[in-house]
Amino acid sequence: MKQTGLALFILYFLPFCAAAQSITLEGRITDEKNQPLEHAHVHFGSFFSTSDKQGNYHISHITKGTYNLNISFLGFKQIDTVVSIEEDLVLNFTLKEDAAALEEIVLTGLTQRSGAENKERVNREYLQDQFTGSLAKTLDRLPGVNSVEIGAGTSKPIIRGLGFNRVAVTEQGIKQEGQQWGADHGLEIDALNVENIEVIKGVGAIEHGSDAMGGVIKIINDQVPQKGFSGEVLGLAHSVNNRLTSAANLTYRKNRFFYKTKATLSEFGDYSVPTDSIVYLNFNIPVYNQELKNTAGKEVDLYGQIGYIAPHYKGTLSLSNVYFKSGFFPGAHGIPSVGRVRDDGDKRNIDFPFQKVNHLKAISKNQWFYHDYTFELILGFQNNHRQEWSLFHTHYSGQEPPEVNPNLELDFDLNTYDAQVKVSRAFSNGSKSTIGVQGQIQDNSIGGYNFLLPEYFRTNTGIFLTHEFDVTEKLRINLGTRFDYSQISVEEYYDGLLFEYLTSRGRSELEASQYAQRSPELKRDFSNFNAMTGLLYNINENWDFSVNTGTSFRLPTAIELGANGIHHGSFRHERGDADLDAEKGYVFDTKLNYNKDSFRISASPYLYYFDNYIFLNPSGVFSVLPHSGQTYQFTQSEALLTGIELELEKRFFEKLHVMGTFEYLYNRQVTGDSSRNYPLPFTPPANGFAEVSYTLSEEFLILRKPEIFANTSFALEQDRIAQQEKITPGYQIFGGGIKTGLQIGKLSADLNLRVTNLFNHKYFNHTSFYRALEIPEMGRNIQLMLRIPIK
Repeated sequence: MKQTGLALFILYFLPFCAAAQSITLEGRITDEKNQPLEHAHVHFGSFFSTSDKQGNYHISHITKGTYNLNISFLGFKQIDTVVSIEEDLVLNFTLKEDAAALEEIVLTGLTQRSGAENKERVNREYLQDQFTGSLAKTLDRLPGVNSVEIGAGTSKPIIRGLGFNRVAVTEQGIKQEGQQWGADHGLEIDALNVENIEVIKGVGAIEHGSDAMGGVIKIINDQVPQKGFSGEVLGLAHSVNNRLTSAANLTYRKNRFFYKTKATLSEFGDYSVPTDSIVYLNFNIPVYNQELKNTAGKEVDLYGQIGYIAPHYKGTLSLSNVYFKSGFFPGAHGIPSVGRVRDDGDKRNIDFPFQKVNHLKAISKNQWFYHDYTFELILGFQNNHRQEWSLFHTHYSGQEPPEVNPNLELDFDLNTYDAQVKVSRAFSNGSKSTIGVQGQIQDNSIGGYNFLLPEYFRTNTGIFLTHEFDVTEKLRINLGTRFDYSQISVEEYYDGLLFEYLTSRGRSELEASQYAQRSPELKRDFSNFNAMTGLLYNINENWDFSVNTGTSFRLPTAIELGANGIHHGSFRHERGDADLDAEKGYVFDTKLNYNKDSFRISASPYLYYFDNYIFLNPSGVFSVLPHSGQTYQFTQSEALLTGIELELEKRFFEKLHVMGTFEYLYNRQVTGDSSRNYPLPFTPPANGFAEVSYTLSEEFLILRKPEIFANTSFALEQDRIAQQEKITPGYQIFGGGIKTGLQIGKLSADLNLRVTNLFNHKYFNHTSFYRALEIPEMGRNIQLMLRIPIK
């Protein structure tokens, strides 16, 4: 809380304003079609401003003199010039599209990179239009991005087959902590209230440190709103689980201060699947009424931001809280039982077992702009409190339920403190250098009548340096290095009940004591040095090519080092290895783009090689813990991963739009015994997406620019499987819908009606959390969203 108080002091009471002067600079920023560009960045010496919805910018309190003027907007060429000012001045600017950047895709709201990084960007419109219940699932139409789904409202991202704690998710520069713990732990982010997202793949993620081997999902929530009061309200309904969602996003700006408030309330029932039974531990379990019992849930998300803009300063203080509660299908938790899955007549109740998560986050982001320099200070605090509740059940004879919260099975309470400082300098020859220092402290406590993960304390420190420069007008080069040092202390955990259980069954005291030492006291430290280089070459106005290569790393997590218990959510006994080393990877990533008029195509092949990839390996030994089956041991192996991503888009006659994506991924372990070179777990099959849309007349009754669309998603059979995985058949599903503006008198609104899995096809997603249980994906889903802007 002291950090938050300091941030508030910096944000509000430190004087950043120059002495008042009478000279002002103002004007309008547009594209080549004379359309205004909102949120363009205008740097005038040490002064800073952004353009409003009409493209207008305004800078006041300027003294007479000569200043460097820089105007930038994503996807457009920067303007960098020198301006002398003696009196009030009006300057209008027209920005030209960057040949190295890709045009905006009308369907997806996606824009792409102007640098060497393999980066894609989606905006709020895309996230709202494509919303499917969670952020990770909403993004999985992007090439190379998939998701691990946990029911109808929870999922986590996979980039190029790398997921869990190999994909970093950041907000305002602070890495989201908590969602890495296991396959059944979702990403606690409200997708409906995200402003912009960048998906960074490969070595472009070097700035973000550990957990970014696969890439980074970078959430950017610092748009400066237009002056006055504005916002929107949304209503959303899903048929597959009778989900009802309402959300509001309100902003207010006056002079240098602005405020944002966001809220989302969602409640859903048991979701439908096109099957009458599943198989769990070789036991056939019925699915009554083709609805998964106890998969209902609710979510309450709150967000607030206060911002301040001065001539050479921009700061935001953000506070968010995500609360999520949902049930676990009881047929997939613990010992199989038909009685537990019988219909209880209530589709919206949440019974045992269930999960409850609360994620509180505070971020203070401060930026100072001084001519060629930019300074950035970010402070963050997170509390991720996760609980798994299940009716008390004893695994050992004589075990008594706890006096407090007797049905609390697992309790994880993680506090994370972050601090980052970054300094950038732009040089006149089109080059820019950045140096940054990052520090993090984590403290995790545990509770509950079961044991899986020990308590731990961890510190991380990293320093990075990047430099980018233009060799010629066509060639840009990026360079980067990073050094990290981390320490982790894991607490001891001795299970006296297990000792008594084993000795009562004839085990020696020495052997029983060894098993009862579930988590020994452990102290480890890790250090890593990494480097990257990348280049972007503009072949001509239509073609550009980029290549990135370098190293990446990931620190072992506490669960990989010290876990030792039954993880009901993952259906196995998981055991860590205290001797694991940090993962080290080598990345080679390329991308070729062609962009002319209304046609765009790109191809991105890549290759990853890991010295010591960490994964859960079936040990072939049955666990001594009762009701636990086989032990899965965290281990390491060399690994290879390669693939290619393809994108295509074409617009005909300004009304007909066609787009498609395809990706193929190949990976395997690399060991001394080639017969053991299994593929890595959760490997997405070759898959693709295609959509055709047509915009009707400008106006039709109350409809404004109605657009109809039809799409298909498909995946080939995945027969390259890890140990204990199942072959997943290929599939193809279809969908479609209409989106349009509405004008009813003075009321304006946007309506989006879409259907997925139109023919209620039974299919399986190889990366689904429930794939091992033969639970298919959701059935037909009709989704209706109504968005009403407030001005």
